[in-house]
Amino acid sequence: MGATAVVISGIALLISLASHYRSVRNDRRDISLKLHETLIDPKLQSGRKVLHEMQDVASLTAEEYELANKALATLDIAGFYCAKKYVSEKDFLDLWAPALVTLKPSAAPFLAHRDAQRPKPVWPYYRRLTERAEDYLGAGE
Repeated sequence: MGATAVVISGIALLISLASHYRSVRNDRRDISLKLHETLIDPKLQSGRKVLHEMQDVASLTAEEYELANKALATLDIAGFYCAKKYVSEKDFLDLWAPALVTLKPSAAPFLAHRDAQRPKPVWPYYRRLTERAEDYLGAGE
């Protein structure tokens, strides 16, 4: 009877571990999908467009400034999620690396403006993610 209990316990443990693995995988997938949904929101797309079309930060209206700020802050959260492995960085970069690399020069003046207001650079996870995107796309060449 003792050996049967050990076998049943072992099987239960394996089922539990498999269930946990699947749950974690599904959670990461769901977070990835939600993050992608968020990033394609029209307001965030407008914020990225503002950055691409911006002549200088001082020329932005209050609404444009808010849109640009929110777009970069949301990309910083995406970088945070990748750094903490809440989402797969590779999967994220499969979808977003070209957009991140394209946005980098356009966003630079806005980042410099925001950095000047703070004791340390803002949006470190966005910056790291953009560097990773450049490496990712460079590796594909």
